[in-house]
Amino acid sequence: MVRHSSDKKAKTSVDKATQKRTQRFLWELVRPYKWRLLGGSLMLVVSAGAMLALPQYLRHMFDTALRTGDKAQLGVLAGMMFGTVLVMVVSIFARTWLIQYSSTSILAELRRRLANTLLMQDVRFFENRSSGELVSRMASDTTSVREFLHMAAPQLVRGIFLGLGTLLALLYTSPSLTLVLVVACLPIALIGRFLGTSIRSTVRQQQDNMAGFGGALEEAVANIRTILAFNQQPRLMADMEERTQDMQRVGNRLATIRSGFVAVNVVVGFSALIGVVWLGGVRVMEGAMSLGDMMAFLLYLAFAADAAGNITNFWPAWQGVLGSTERIIGILDSKPEIAEPKKAKALPVAKGGRGIVLKNVRYVYPARPDTAALDGLEMAIAAGQNVAVVGPSGAGKSTLFRLFLRLDDVTEGKLLLDGVDVREAGLADLRRQFALVAQESPLFSGTVAFNVRFAKPDATDDEVWAALKAAHADGFVKALPKGLKTPVGEKGVQLSGGQRQRIAIARAVLADAPVLLLDEATAHLDSESEAAIQAALTTVGKGRTVVTIAHRLSTVKNADVIFVMDKGRVVASGTHGELMKSSSLYKALAAIQLG
Repeated sequence: MVRHSSDKKAKTSVDKATQKRTQRFLWELVRPYKWRLLGGSLMLVVSAGAMLALPQYLRHMFDTALRTGDKAQLGVLAGMMFGTVLVMVVSIFARTWLIQYSSTSILAELRRRLANTLLMQDVRFFENRSSGELVSRMASDTTSVREFLHMAAPQLVRGIFLGLGTLLALLYTSPSLTLVLVVACLPIALIGRFLGTSIRSTVRQQQDNMAGFGGALEEAVANIRTILAFNQQPRLMADMEERTQDMQRVGNRLATIRSGFVAVNVVVGFSALIGVVWLGGVRVMEGAMSLGDMMAFLLYLAFAADAAGNITNFWPAWQGVLGSTERIIGILDSKPEIAEPKKAKALPVAKGGRGIVLKNVRYVYPARPDTAALDGLEMAIAAGQNVAVVGPSGAGKSTLFRLFLRLDDVTEGKLLLDGVDVREAGLADLRRQFALVAQESPLFSGTVAFNVRFAKPDATDDEVWAALKAAHADGFVKALPKGLKTPVGEKGVQLSGGQRQRIAIARAVLADAPVLLLDEATAHLDSESEAAIQAALTTVGKGRTVVTIAHRLSTVKNADVIFVMDKGRVVASGTHGELMKSSSLYKALAAIQLG
């Protein structure tokens, strides 16, 4: 029991610390726009003051102008009311513009920070998270913050000023009737405080459910061909149905809490209204209160209800935005595991490629700590060499490229680029040394030119065409409806697999990096295209270091050196002819693939 109490206190302490940090974060967002927001708040005070003046005009109309039949005074009062309404309209416009401008700017800043944070993360960050969840946080959570700043916060300010002014006006008009209202409002305030925490946790759960649904839907759309090919639509539909039901259940719970809160407000509010009307009517009949005072009091009562609604609705909205902001902070707090060195070491000038040396390298995937993908790997690649890496699936070949690009760091050992440990080089400088063509090289949903220029945004059309020619892609690009300006569709769906791969090769050619990494780069091409690409890569590879990962030995027979990998180690190396004599594993692979 004592332990349970201690755990509960610790959790409460953590929740309070989290809430304080969330509040500080929101204040940091708001601070640059504080003067605009204060100006908007001032306009709220002006509009509230104008509203409070209207019942007094009405009271004078009933008790003075109408009772005495003074048409001139009635006209003056009507004109003053109209002027007050104009003041109220202008202040409402100014308030809306100032607050909406600020909230829109804050939304843009928040999304900018999120986008910058995401783009600075390493690959592992995205491998461990659903893209749908990240999109949800960029969209719904940030919008929730904007709506709070745009609606709930101004309504609170308006409710406070209007409520205080109305309370004073009500006390001035009838202290006894005002006492009835104050007593009636206490239950509403207490219930709002009680329900706030429940609403906060429920809103957060709903946002999590929406993120999960968005991720599953995005994944289904991205893999629709596979789904259709295996006729798995019913299973995916059942999964979507389950997720939808979860969202509906949480949404219903949230709706029940909010609806109950509204229902209590209505019951208490109308009960107070009926009591005030009855008591006020009795006082008017007894002559203790004028009809004008009664009309003014009822109008103030409507204002009080409006102010009370603004104030009581703030607490649930505040709890909801805290939940959304906590999720946003969760992303902004993320730090890439692959960090920049404190003092980056400059790489020497590249001369005919780069030399790559791996010394006793061991690498373990975090998700599989008991199994080493690379274990005691030794490899030396001279600058300008054309080398190939072969071996059975799971030998650790693709892991090499992740380490070259420092998408992951070695667990033990060293990886040197021209004698410099890659962990000591600046990330941008390091990655500029490599141009990668992966087995699946996705394209962006822009034009052909945009995708090729992705490696060098300032490249001229002539340079783009030269890269396409080197990749043997210029022929089909010229045949496209708009040539370089032809849109390729999302992920390049308007092109065939071979065409997409040749665009990716052209992109790598344009990068003009000292080291060209080819990860099964010709796997999706037919034999004729593969031969053409190999010839092109032979030309492109001159003066560069070329490292090729391949299962098809026909693509690596002419390499200067072939490294044979198995179980995370280099078990043999040499030319094709040498390995056919010295390596039983290579000979077995060749027997299967070359016949």
